[in-house]
Amino acid sequence: MRIALIIIYLISFHLPFYSQAMEIVQKDRMVGLGLTFQWYPAGIIATANAEVYSGHKSSILFRIGGNFANRKDFSHWNDNEKGNGFGVTVGFRKHFIIGKGELITGLNADVWNMWINWKNNTGELNQTRGVTYTLVLQPLIEAGYFRSILQTPLKAGIGGGFGREINVFTKGKAVGQGWMGSILLSIQYNFK
Repeated sequence: MRIALIIIYLISFHLPFYSQAMEIVQKDRMVGLGLTFQWYPAGIIATANAEVYSGHKSSILFRIGGNFANRKDFSHWNDNEKGNGFGVTVGFRKHFIIGKGELITGLNADVWNMWINWKNNTGELNQTRGVTYTLVLQPLIEAGYFRSILQTPLKAGIGGGFGREINVFTKGKAVGQGWMGSILLSIQYNFK
């Protein structure tokens, strides 16, 4: 009985302080929802994004979307590669206020399920074709600049990224992978 009274006392005494602390955290917590279009030499990536801010200086980025590849003859293994797939991203960003906008830097890790249609010796008697499934890991570093649109919670941004496509698992003939640069365009609405 005595332990129950002590627990009730501690909860009733600390509850107002806990509630005030949670209110401060929730006031500073922001979530951004948006869209990103990423162009790279062998395709386009389109994603829906959620960015969860911890204060104003850093955030965790989550993306889900599609990867539409047209590698043409970039591959060392095939004459032509086209394909698509879906995947997710988890990333970490740092934010630096500059003027009326913010500079972001970040590290992302994408995982893509890709189905690649490949062709070799096109138009010849010994032409071959097929489909390869590959699970792609794509680490990427990024930097960009975001700015509020008309002083609203809506932000637009442009950035660049550099990373590598790594075929972690492949079922079928080998397909292209390697270093890549990209340009990113984003729009995002921040909720408090």
